[in-house]
Amino acid sequence: MSDRLDSWKDICTFLGRDRRTLMRWEHERGLPVHRVPGAGKPRVYATKSELEAWLRGQTATGSEHPSVAVLPFAILAGDKGSEYFGDGLADDIINALTRIPGLKVTARTSSFAFRGQERDVRQIGAQLGVASVLEGSVRRDAGRVRVCAQLVGASDGFHLWSETFDRQLTDIFAIQDQIANAIAAALSARLAPHAIVQRRAADLEAYELWLKGRAIEMAYTPESTTQARLCYEEASRRDPRFPQPYVSLAGLMWYTTTFGWIAPRTGLAAMRSAIDRALALDDSLGEAHALDGALRGLLDFDWDAAGRAFDRALKLNPSSPAVLLHYGWSYLKPLSRLTEAATVVGRALEMDPLAPLMHVTLGLIRCGQRDFASADTSFERALGLNPGLWWPRFLLGVTALVRGERERGLAICDEALEGIQSPVAAGARAKAHGFAGDLDYAHKVLDELLRTNEKTPVPPLAIAWACIGAGDDRAFDWLGRTIEAREPACLQIASNPGYDSLSGDPRFTALLRRMHLAPG
Repeated sequence: MSDRLDSWKDICTFLGRDRRTLMRWEHERGLPVHRVPGAGKPRVYATKSELEAWLRGQTATGSEHPSVAVLPFAILAGDKGSEYFGDGLADDIINALTRIPGLKVTARTSSFAFRGQERDVRQIGAQLGVASVLEGSVRRDAGRVRVCAQLVGASDGFHLWSETFDRQLTDIFAIQDQIANAIAAALSARLAPHAIVQRRAADLEAYELWLKGRAIEMAYTPESTTQARLCYEEASRRDPRFPQPYVSLAGLMWYTTTFGWIAPRTGLAAMRSAIDRALALDDSLGEAHALDGALRGLLDFDWDAAGRAFDRALKLNPSSPAVLLHYGWSYLKPLSRLTEAATVVGRALEMDPLAPLMHVTLGLIRCGQRDFASADTSFERALGLNPGLWWPRFLLGVTALVRGERERGLAICDEALEGIQSPVAAGARAKAHGFAGDLDYAHKVLDELLRTNEKTPVPPLAIAWACIGAGDDRAFDWLGRTIEAREPACLQIASNPGYDSLSGDPRFTALLRRMHLAPG
């Protein structure tokens, strides 16, 4: 019997799959299909033996789609002060693996949630939805580094691969690449051309400063972001040709601008500078292109340019949760492409299931779809992961208000915002009271915010929300100022149910036109 299959039809029959699926597998997962050159459309063929070997590789991890979670590397020899070094090693391997088509890689937020826990890899694999787990340790001593890494099957706990690297500390980048390539081989994931190649730091201290900044940033407070920024800037000064600190700085500026910790124009200008510098050094950085897309949407309202930037980011890092999150939230949702946005953020959530931010983002998209039951599920999951977060709790109150549950919704909103001292929180609370019918409270907050603004600038969004709560017509003017200030929240007004009371007014459509989010 012949080993050769001479058409897509024969290949589809042999594998029991449709042609579209197999063509996707060929592109993303290296399905061994060959082409015979000739006039017109080239013919294809495959061999049964090659296809069977490929299938064995695909099922070796117990999953149709290869998947892996990289746990933080343990620091040995009492060097706990350098924990960020082990985290950075794991994080760099994660970033390298996300550049491999067809490989599902759990994001840092979810993988690192198991730090210090005595958990069986089978439990971790089940909770993260992956077929394999990478764990390891790092020992640094007198300019040398010893890295032990092992890849374990999550279904049975068996070792798929392990190796020990004992090198000069300056060889840490080569070790990262070797581990990433070894994992790809063990999982039978096909490496994209130049998938692991990245421009590295020439100065080891610059690299460590960058790692330290990323570790500090994870606290997500105004103080931690200030300290992280100092680390990124110092890393860039020590090694101006090292692009990663610029990417991290750009992401930090987006985050601090979104949360109102820095004036939008100031933060976005710093973000623009950092992105331009990173891409000038290395145009293959997918996250930098995603941040560029987010910025072009917000700063320039240039959605065509934003789309091109995101296309480039997705081509470079198709499995990056950060890229997918930015694409869904900062591009698809502002354009009211809500079904696509939910799908994209859902894919990101699969790779970062323990990140509250992912659940909240998907919940907000569901709110835009007016699917409040699904939105509540997302907000509740975020709270289950971190009960101390006020924003998903507040959003649960908002969805109750939108459904007409005034007393319950207002109680949840007030409880969530109790003790939060900021103009934006005050505006949000005024808006919630207005939805509940308490216009007097909303008017009181609006008057206080306007008086404060005469002395110290108040974010326009805070006053706009208080106006909406009070039923004050000046809401349109303050939303216009929000757009002019480039507050990131302005991009969400097109699909946010909190603006439904304004949406029928021509002035609201005019606001959308200013952002190129409505025709005309």
